[in-house]
Amino acid sequence: MTGFMGSGKSTVAPRLARGLGYKALDLDEEIVQHTGLSIPALFELYGEERFREEEKNLLRRLTEQTGIVVSLGGGAVMDPSNLAWCKQKGTLVYLKGSAAFLASRLASSRQDRPLLHDENGSLLPPGLLLDRVSDLLTQRSAIYEQAHITVTIDAASISSVVARIQGALRQ
Repeated sequence: MTGFMGSGKSTVAPRLARGLGYKALDLDEEIVQHTGLSIPALFELYGEERFREEEKNLLRRLTEQTGIVVSLGGGAVMDPSNLAWCKQKGTLVYLKGSAAFLASRLASSRQDRPLLHDENGSLLPPGLLLDRVSDLLTQRSAIYEQAHITVTIDAASISSVVARIQGALRQ
């Protein structure tokens, strides 16, 4: 499952997995367990490049399993080899949200997301947050759109998102 930060991947994946009789895994949580560092700490201590290396290695290891739904970090499929891997190993689902919807959710999120911080490490104020989300979404949309299934999430309940994914998987 892919999509921008705040699209609900970590919330939808376990519910979808339950409905399919699968196990849910969150790639970011797996990275935290594997490294013993939070995502922000990993970014701060070793940089994004090291984080992406950990992400790629764990993605490959985890997706050798069957019967799982993996919630990917928002940037995981930006690496062309990760995108190809995900498309080859399973059905890639994109949770698609508008920039305004995502920025609104991210503004009230309790998760620490380093890519949405200013130079002082603080969450960007609403106007700048929307600009950052819009810019990043513009950069990433063409990649996300390569997923096998796209589900629009703006104003949709978690239940309806899960139901739409299950319907698309049945087809």
